[in-house]
Amino acid sequence: MAPQYIDVFLSPVRDNGQIQAALFAFMALVILDVIFGISNALMTKNFSSTVLRDGIVHKLSEFGIIAVGVIVDGLLFAGLDLGFNGPVLAFFLIALIVMELGSIMELLAELNPQLKNNAAFKLLASVKEPEREEGEDD
Repeated sequence: MAPQYIDVFLSPVRDNGQIQAALFAFMALVILDVIFGISNALMTKNFSSTVLRDGIVHKLSEFGIIAVGVIVDGLLFAGLDLGFNGPVLAFFLIALIVMELGSIMELLAELNPQLKNNAAFKLLASVKEPEREEGEDD
């Protein structure tokens, strides 16, 4: 058993089956995103180790977001009043899962152009943020 000062951070994950399922789903989606991204780069003969390295760093930053969620949920579970008491990790996981799903769908549409006519892919394309013109302010 982990010492109490560590267990307080692990228990919100260990004792919650929904969080465990969401963590597993997120990790599976990250693996699929990497596989489909590499497949797409190889198919288009556009493979670049720099792009792969950047992608890995982006995936690691997503795991950093999860670590922050684990810490904040642990603090809340321990009784620290942060002014809110929502499940921070669950919120972060949902946002990351949706982001990964969108990324995978984009890659699948590039790998199989026939999918672009599918209703789900059309919906995804309709909610994409419009591209900014060069020189446009934030």
